[in-house]
Amino acid sequence: MPAIRLLKNRWLIQFVIVGGLLLVALLQVDLGALGRSFSNARYEWLLVAAVVYAGSRLLHALEWQITLSRVGRAPFFGLFGVLLIGTLVNAVVPASAGDIVKIQIVANRYGLPRAGLVASRGAEALVNAVLIVAFVLVSFALPNVGFASPSLVWLLACATVATLIATVFVARLLPESAPRWSLLLHLPRRFQNSIERQWPRIHEGFEVIRRPRLLAVALAFNLFGWLVDILISWSSGRAFNLDLPLAAYVSVTVVIGIITIFPITFGNIGTFELAVGAVLALHEVSSSDALAYAVGTHLFSTLLNIALGIGAMVVMRMRPGEVFRFRSPATPALEQPSPATADVP
Repeated sequence: MPAIRLLKNRWLIQFVIVGGLLLVALLQVDLGALGRSFSNARYEWLLVAAVVYAGSRLLHALEWQITLSRVGRAPFFGLFGVLLIGTLVNAVVPASAGDIVKIQIVANRYGLPRAGLVASRGAEALVNAVLIVAFVLVSFALPNVGFASPSLVWLLACATVATLIATVFVARLLPESAPRWSLLLHLPRRFQNSIERQWPRIHEGFEVIRRPRLLAVALAFNLFGWLVDILISWSSGRAFNLDLPLAAYVSVTVVIGIITIFPITFGNIGTFELAVGAVLALHEVSSSDALAYAVGTHLFSTLLNIALGIGAMVVMRMRPGEVFRFRSPATPALEQPSPATADVP
């Protein structure tokens, strides 16, 4: 019962935040001008953005398959479908539940160890954080853009680079079996046994950080993914007749990336519109045009993610209950590749 009440209260808080943010946005615009922005939009450019987005998901699936090379083997199109389903969940469920769903489905369907999947996702998140900081610095250096304090940005950059270097160093020194540290020996025996069982999987999950070639591949894939996201922002701007320099779309993409990583409301409703509108205001876009762009692109991307996620569930013959299932005893574990035979580029 306490858990149910906590969940209900969380939903209520989320709805209050969403309502307040949308009210703030609406009070700042001319509703007539907002309607004209939608009526004059060229929606064919949103279709271009949709095609580009689908291609980026394919690229992300390939990256995930490569970074999982030591954790285990999963089919490419299976991972592609899982990514689409996870994004669907993120679009309709509070917090980042889609990331948990991705791990659960891959573990249940393809027998990959959860500890390795969690470690690999953590390593991927670190690589993505480095590129976010890089693009924040680029955005700050561009003309007419300055949505953060220079000292704060440089502090974030130094902290991120230092964290990456430290993680690479630790990952290379990490033993393949659980170490006999005194701190671990003071834990209850059941926790020690669990750590001993899961440690090799965690070690495998950080292979992308430990191997220079894999790290370079992950950085290259993530960099290209950011460029694709900028292209999507630009296509959406064309759809809503915004005549902006490339710098504006770099800034928009950076802000969207940040609020996606740190969601405040479910589906980022309200926070997306407010943040994107604030960035466009820096480029002297009217409040009505900025809100039309933010609402239009957010609504379109949400509906697209829902459609792609449902399509993936149909193709994979997955019932809604399977999305949140913790374990699937009927699915046998796949044979894990040995270090000598792992398919690593």
